[in-house]
Amino acid sequence: MNAGVSSPIERELTRRGFVVGAGASAIGLSALVQALRCLADAAPAAAQLGVAPGDSAVRATMAAFADTVVPGPAGRADPNPGALEVGVLDELYDPFYGASGSYPLLHEELQLTTARVLGRVVPFDLSLPYHDRERVVLDRIAAPGSGGQSPNYVLYQGAAIIVYVAYYGTARSDAGPRYIGFPPASDGYWPDHSYRVRFRRMTRHGNPR
Repeated sequence: MNAGVSSPIERELTRRGFVVGAGASAIGLSALVQALRCLADAAPAAAQLGVAPGDSAVRATMAAFADTVVPGPAGRADPNPGALEVGVLDELYDPFYGASGSYPLLHEELQLTTARVLGRVVPFDLSLPYHDRERVVLDRIAAPGSGGQSPNYVLYQGAAIIVYVAYYGTARSDAGPRYIGFPPASDGYWPDHSYRVRFRRMTRHGNPR
């Protein structure tokens, strides 16, 4: 490889790579399991807020969060397919992960943090410019010793890991792997499957569905 020329994978993984620098770069199975456990444990506290995880306002916040982690046309930050274009919001709410019970807590914190960080009262949703959303998410997702301000930073890292796993793991769409050059077709079994594992929704006769 010529000096200074990055691969498609390297370019994609750094397209909006602030989450990696914030400490959520480990996307392995153990990181996912730990993230899901933390998110599930936060559900009782989130329930006391009196807002349902599926409330339209909460979903709008989580959509903006997902688009901040892997941006795309929905938030006008990148013309290439991002988290929302490949169905990551539905994946965040999939009962398989058991994580959605904590989202009202993330929703409330993100809304309150937006006014503090930006110095103006605006909602944290897709109408907020990407650079502003990035500032807010960095405040929440980075550990306090690394510049973050939230004691719940692990929850944001956990949600970000789900976003990454859903986007790159072809949970609902092959757009992410196809965009960075991974072969999307597979019969779901090693050695034909390029990831050496059988992901959810993979079938013996083709792509995820």
